[in-house]
Amino acid sequence: MKIKYFSLILIIFMMCGCSAEVNLEISDNNIDESVDITFYQNAVYSKDIIKSSFRNYIPIYASDVIVDAEIDQPFPDIKYYEKTETDLGNGYLFNYRYNFDINEYEEARTVKDGFRNYNISVNDSNHTISITTDNNGLLYFDDYPLLEEVRVNIKTDYFVEENNADSVDGNIYTWVFNRDSNKSIDMLINTENNVSNGYNLNIIDNLTPIVFVIVVVLVILLLLILKNRNNNKL
Repeated sequence: MKIKYFSLILIIFMMCGCSAEVNLEISDNNIDESVDITFYQNAVYSKDIIKSSFRNYIPIYASDVIVDAEIDQPFPDIKYYEKTETDLGNGYLFNYRYNFDINEYEEARTVKDGFRNYNISVNDSNHTISITTDNNGLLYFDDYPLLEEVRVNIKTDYFVEENNADSVDGNIYTWVFNRDSNKSIDMLINTENNVSNGYNLNIIDNLTPIVFVIVVVLVILLLLILKNRNNNKL
């Protein structure tokens, strides 16, 4: 039977009733995706079982499938997430990461398997990136009854014109999904403006005409003062 690589991970992961964190960093027309999964040992799953259950080679695209009995090894012409693991003493932290070209991210396994409808588009003429999903939450909650929470963090130094994030911490926008969530991700990013240096160019552009008016007024006042002084001398 053929099933998706990421499903193999989730089947095991969701049995513990845990949560997942998806971190996306947008910069230079790339999306750096990093997925953290923490799994603690329990009466059913020892550390050895946990370690051997999480595959080393997971294709980045949802279109790539595998026979679940296939050994865990890479195949030609398939791109894989980079996997790292951290021994927590009483469990493991598994991380799967890949730096996508933003124009290819629509085919990424995380979004393809996670949402019924979504759109990730780049408009070069307007210098914008638009990320939208439907408001039906995540598909993973339908497939895995013990999944409790998925946290999506999007980080960018570009100016975010619009967003509906649950919370914002500096340049990190966070959405928290649970089983009852009927929400979407909506984000409009202006790639022409970079706010990493503490300001954004849109604000400067908006202030320019105001500053010009103030300067003109000050010049007129100065001329009137000078004229008044000259009249008094006469």
